[in-house]
Amino acid sequence: VRLLETLVNSMSTALENARLLKETEQRTAELAVINSVQEALAKEMDIQAIYDLVGNRIRDLFDAQVVGIATFDHKTETEHIHYLIEKGERYYPVPRPLNTLRKHLIQTKEKVLINKNFEAVTAAFGLKSVPGTEPPKSAVYVPLMVGEKVTGNISLQNVDKENAISDSDVRLLETLANSMSVALENARLFDETN
Repeated sequence: VRLLETLVNSMSTALENARLLKETEQRTAELAVINSVQEALAKEMDIQAIYDLVGNRIRDLFDAQVVGIATFDHKTETEHIHYLIEKGERYYPVPRPLNTLRKHLIQTKEKVLINKNFEAVTAAFGLKSVPGTEPPKSAVYVPLMVGEKVTGNISLQNVDKENAISDSDVRLLETLANSMSVALENARLFDETN
């Protein structure tokens, strides 16, 4: 019995160590991604190049077929989509009125995560797909912030499966959104100064 208890305790310790090691490796990988994006952003002053850089990096990192980056014009209440890729195809949609979901992002300043029942959940927000694209089964919308103002959002969507976006995906996307917001504001100020 003592031998069995000792083996069980050793096995429990080994399993916990393995879990902690995996978690540490994941955090290390996330930090490496964040550092590489921040390093690239620090060198970039062209606004569209920033959208492309972050959008391409997000597309490579996540299990998502759709990546969108948009800014909001608060005066005209429109959304300008600067980066939109679905299943490898780039789209260039025209500006469109802010829908209820975008207004919700602006008011709450918090992400919107929809991992199941997408169409039912988004019906309340008045969300409509970009013409020619598929509606997702999972999506997250992370606000881009400058100070206390929501200036846009990054959207990550999976059109194949529900529950495709994990908590660690959301954390990493929020960190990238924060870095991108700073880089975009610096580029805007640089353009304004020139």
